[in-house]
Amino acid sequence: MLTPEQVEAIKGELISLSPEDQQKKLKEIISKLSPEEREQLVGKQQCPFCLMVEGKIPTRKVFEDDKVLAVLDINPANEGHTILFPKNHFDSLQEIPESITQNLFSVANKISKALIEANLCDSTNIIINNGASAGQTSPHILINIIPRNEKDKVSIGWDHQKISDSKMDSALDLIKKKIPKEKPKEIKKSSYIDSHPRIP
Repeated sequence: MLTPEQVEAIKGELISLSPEDQQKKLKEIISKLSPEEREQLVGKQQCPFCLMVEGKIPTRKVFEDDKVLAVLDINPANEGHTILFPKNHFDSLQEIPESITQNLFSVANKISKALIEANLCDSTNIIINNGASAGQTSPHILINIIPRNEKDKVSIGWDHQKISDSKMDSALDLIKKKIPKEKPKEIKKSSYIDSHPRIP
């Protein structure tokens, strides 16, 4: 938790800035704080997705279990556009425990299949905007499952870049070092034959 002196120092730093610069500086400061410190500094924000989970905002539920909720987007890219999110509040994908992440992707796949089988589309985009630079505008991490058809008006794209082999190799090394190594699974040596000896 922040001390009262730290809170006052932050406020003092912000007060001398223009409103635009205050917003930028506040975002920078907030990005470095824990969720508890954020709440302490700016107060508890009412997350609309948490309110949906609590039933305080009406939704058109597509799917719900104990970990996730999927609802139709109220401003869809196409008919059937579904947003899927964890019931617990997480700002970013990297905050979500592995068990919930696995469930999210399993449910996203089920919804994608359902959209196709319901003839609402022939393809889907499954999109996560994870962080402000990636286009995340919601305070709650979510997955967009967008039904796609040939000649629809949805546009998703980026400019492809040429990157040198040395930069590719450097990025590869950095990424691989940060991926946790999974412990090898033990293989039981016993088999059916070992546990069911033959009668001589």
